[in-house]
Amino acid sequence: MSVHFGPVKGVSIGQIFSRRRDLSEAGVHAPLQAGIWGGANDGACSIVLSGGYEDDIDDLDFILYTGHGGQENKKQVADQQFTVGNQGLVLSCELKLPIRVTRGEQIANGPDHGYRYDGLYYVHKYERVKGKSGFYVCRFHLRSQSNIDQLEETLKPNLKTSYERAPRSEVTYEKIKRIRENTKKIKMMYDYKCQVCETKLDVPSGDPISIGAHIKGVGRPSNGPDVVENMLCLCPNHHAQFDRYSFYIDPVTYEIRGLNLYENKKLFTHEKHFIDKQFLKYHFEEYQRRN
Repeated sequence: MSVHFGPVKGVSIGQIFSRRRDLSEAGVHAPLQAGIWGGANDGACSIVLSGGYEDDIDDLDFILYTGHGGQENKKQVADQQFTVGNQGLVLSCELKLPIRVTRGEQIANGPDHGYRYDGLYYVHKYERVKGKSGFYVCRFHLRSQSNIDQLEETLKPNLKTSYERAPRSEVTYEKIKRIRENTKKIKMMYDYKCQVCETKLDVPSGDPISIGAHIKGVGRPSNGPDVVENMLCLCPNHHAQFDRYSFYIDPVTYEIRGLNLYENKKLFTHEKHFIDKQFLKYHFEEYQRRN
């Protein structure tokens, strides 16, 4: 069966399938064993969560999904690589392709029996990190196209009675407004110059190009605070590298480590900008997990 994206005609969100073969015959998820349907050439169109990987995190509307490979008897014994289905999920992320998500009875947020189709999700980020067993795993951040209230209402008839919503902070208008205000504040503090390369990217009209970057991400799973003490002003290139843990800033000396051309250079800082070292320490620890 060829890979196809989006909803499946005749299949509704919350529908229960008794077996993997039923999922396959319905066109929801063709492979009878593999958790990812798709590959490097076409992208991935579907995944099944069935409790096979210890590094998975499932908040219903948000999933940290571990890719395939490196397992024996459900234990991680080798590093994973961005190949086959894992590379398919990377392509789906880059092309913003929808992923059908199905949960099995084996996991806490699954149904009491069988497999439940839970709708469309999108991969908004991927990474390769050291997992709980010390091996590198390919990890994908997926978000549902529905919010948590909509999902819980739709799936309610087929959620386990033990289901509990994961703790989360409410995103309100005031919080969004504050994020924008702090982003503007950090940019103006540095006159839109990158704290790494000290470059100012002027444009013919409007503000120069820069990014108010959070050191510890404010979204899941990091849940960092939106405060200026947790922010840097960076150019787009160095923001992308910092966010992908290509380099880190020493929490004690503020020296840049791991970045070509800027190795050991001290981070450019404004006298009024207090950077909380706990966030730099968190970023450094995440850097170590990925390198």
